[in-house]
Amino acid sequence: MPSLLSLQARCTTAVTMLLLLLTVLGGVSLDLAIRYRIEDQAFSDAEQVATQWTAQVRAGALPDPASASGTVDLVQLVDAHGTVMVASPAATRRPPLSTFRPPPGNRLQQRIECHPGEPCVLLMADRVSPAPDAPVVYAGTTEPPLIATHRLEYLITGATLLIVLTGGRLMWTVIGRALRPAEQQRHLTSVTSHELRTPIAGLRVQLEEALLHPDHVDPRDTIRKALTVTGRLEAIVQDVLTMTRLRGGQPAPHEPINLTTLAATETDTHSDDARVTFHTTADVWVHGSRIQLIRLLDNLLTNARRHAKTAVTVRVESTDGQAVVTVTDDGDGIAPADREHIFERFTRLDEGRRRDTTGTGLGLAISRDIAHAHHGTLRIEDS
Repeated sequence: MPSLLSLQARCTTAVTMLLLLLTVLGGVSLDLAIRYRIEDQAFSDAEQVATQWTAQVRAGALPDPASASGTVDLVQLVDAHGTVMVASPAATRRPPLSTFRPPPGNRLQQRIECHPGEPCVLLMADRVSPAPDAPVVYAGTTEPPLIATHRLEYLITGATLLIVLTGGRLMWTVIGRALRPAEQQRHLTSVTSHELRTPIAGLRVQLEEALLHPDHVDPRDTIRKALTVTGRLEAIVQDVLTMTRLRGGQPAPHEPINLTTLAATETDTHSDDARVTFHTTADVWVHGSRIQLIRLLDNLLTNARRHAKTAVTVRVESTDGQAVVTVTDDGDGIAPADREHIFERFTRLDEGRRRDTTGTGLGLAISRDIAHAHHGTLRIEDS
């Protein structure tokens, strides 16, 4: 089965390639649209100037060269022999803008004239009349640099690459976040399988020994040990299911809860040996899952009692609008290097294993998940 990282890479590559294809198609379409818009506007302006000069020639007058202004600055009236009769100031010293003569049946036509060493000219050719010797008015403008060079393509290509790179990075992040729960679940399954293998193997050995040597094995002792192992297996499975629900984002019913009362009740259930005391200054209310908060307090109190020498203290207070629950014991404490490590799944320090051999190593991990589910934190500090 491919790793989730390679799956993330393949999904990101596929989405990025699709984004590249769509962006390239969009960029080509944009390039053509911009070119068409610029050329269309240039031809439209040239057509207006050409028709104005043609109308003056038909009226029997030569156009005023100074009338050519603005963007359409190249205007010439050329006779049938290719002689420039009248020209605008910008086209005075130039040869005829074009040698093309529109046919009598289609007297107004667009042209793009390009000559070596010179920029292309976008112009309109307007035949004055259908007569064979009718002059032609050429009106146009030099092709704008944006479309005369590859500047437009460079700009669109740069924007395309930026979009693709940004989109690819965004897809990597989004797909990674989408696959993260699956990666966590996969890791949890792997670790759980490893943790379950040892007690199951021990249980199998006990049962096989009872079958192979019935005369040397006490059945009651075997059953008692088997029940102990079964209880540990059941605890591990229950804790794994709890953690899966918490990390799977399954919503739990939330309600207003008096955290002070809840903590006091849980403290009483752990005070059978009078080692646990409770302190508070006022009622502290929170909004959350009662069952999950009970589980959190129970885990913390059980862990504190396991490591305490003589006493455990529970304190509930409100600080800067946040509910704060402190569970303190007078044990040896946890070394700073191990304070984050013990929140990992199935992590049990040597001291914890010595004091309690039946623990699952999931209590603190579940407790931190519950705290995070309630927009809180759980950490170990110096007492």
